[in-house]
Amino acid sequence: MRVGVIGAGLSGLAAIKELKEKGFDVVCYEQREDIGGVFSDTGSYDSVLLTVSNYFMAYSDFMPYEEDIKFWTRGEYKHYLNRYVDHFKFRDDILFNHSIDAVTKMTDNRWNLDIVNQKTGKKYSDKVDKLVISSGQFQKPNIPDIPGISSFSGEIIHSSTYKSIEQLNHLKGKHILFLGMGESAADVVTEISAIAGESTLSLRRKHVFSMRAPRGTPIDVLQSRHWHTLPAPLKANIVRDNWKQEINQTSDPILREVGNHIISAPDEPGSVVTKTERIFESISNGLEVNIGGIKKITNKKVTFNDGTEKSFDAIVLCTGFKFSVPFLDPIHKIEDIRDCYLQTFIPEFGDSLALIGFVRPQQGGVPLLSETIARYYALVLSGEKKLPTRMREKALQDKERWRNEFYETPDVFGLVNGLRFVEQVAELIGCRPPEPTPFFQHRKFITYWFHHIWPCQYRLIGPGAREEARSKWLEAPCFNAKDRCPTLKDEIGMSLEFLKLRAKDKLSQKPINKIRPILATEQYTA
Repeated sequence: MRVGVIGAGLSGLAAIKELKEKGFDVVCYEQREDIGGVFSDTGSYDSVLLTVSNYFMAYSDFMPYEEDIKFWTRGEYKHYLNRYVDHFKFRDDILFNHSIDAVTKMTDNRWNLDIVNQKTGKKYSDKVDKLVISSGQFQKPNIPDIPGISSFSGEIIHSSTYKSIEQLNHLKGKHILFLGMGESAADVVTEISAIAGESTLSLRRKHVFSMRAPRGTPIDVLQSRHWHTLPAPLKANIVRDNWKQEINQTSDPILREVGNHIISAPDEPGSVVTKTERIFESISNGLEVNIGGIKKITNKKVTFNDGTEKSFDAIVLCTGFKFSVPFLDPIHKIEDIRDCYLQTFIPEFGDSLALIGFVRPQQGGVPLLSETIARYYALVLSGEKKLPTRMREKALQDKERWRNEFYETPDVFGLVNGLRFVEQVAELIGCRPPEPTPFFQHRKFITYWFHHIWPCQYRLIGPGAREEARSKWLEAPCFNAKDRCPTLKDEIGMSLEFLKLRAKDKLSQKPINKIRPILATEQYTA
């Protein structure tokens, strides 16, 4: 069986590796001249610093065990991806500088791909038995529909074109309007506003923020299974209460800005979370934030919904991207990825086509989600697993579940709870980590419930298990020299405290040997 993969970003790489591991003939078409997608040398701005740790952004069978916990730069992550490709020896399966013009389903159920060699200009067709689309979410910039935006006589820049502040030296001292507050926006706004004469950030509502490393600990270490079993309103209250205490204790103006914003923002578990506090450097240095959105634009004058009017020389749009797979036949156009089973399989195509890399975790890294889906797909194509019947019905059930969980931002493209999504797919694969007992497996129990949920846990059992994962998943490295691993006394105390909490929790009136983390098939939300 010949399988085509479109895109050699971090999701496409996982698909290639997992499919080849099952013995399939794989060919990948990548429009850039290198791997990495947005993390390639030409894929994103120079100052990218990942918002989850190196252990969360790694593949499950290629963990950076030799490193302490840290946040990789774009260059460091690209180096990691190069090592991954070279370790599993599949660089020769990637055709670089090859873009896809069109993808068509043939009468014999194979796929015809119209391809352009970007170096030579040559056009040709290729045929594959199965197809993986991993072209990613960052193909078509989202331009907001604001009345009069086409009349703006200044410069309009989308953040997708931003590489470094040097390219925008002509904006020094200018009045600049920014729109959007995602993670890349936090960097882009901070860097450009530093050279602006006056700048305003326009938001329709306050956003939910989370610091990269609160109190020196990466946020992914704090996102434990136990945390994810708590109901959404309780988690929101815990977050707000902690920040109220922080505000009362700190004299740091940036921390106070972060705290005040989080306290007044929507519920943390119910919406998209921006996992960097860098933007608050700009806010504390004079960046004005206007909450409520824009009513209209007339020439250079912007009228905000609160009645304020200001003139600007440039607008920087940090408004993300629209889902776009332009080469797929329009009759198969997908409006919402959640209409697909596991946000991967278009029901009418069955296992013929897989969309890998379009699921967006609220917390955690994309590599684990994409790799887990790729593992499942490889098992389906090999005949070891089967896709369920009534995929459309199951997709709509999941769609409603995610809309309920993210009740503050229900329509954000592909948004899922990373842990629950992965454990749902891991259950299908047979690699969901077993739950340790609290009294006879103390270290495992504490790690499973209260520590990290890094990718290596999904290599402990089942297809694709790795001995290295079994020996190292408990050896979580420290983020700094002051950290220490819990002693046996600590572990027993935490185990007892855990049992007390669960005994009081009306969501889990079950025998202790039946306590399990909430799967994506259950709903405990507001």
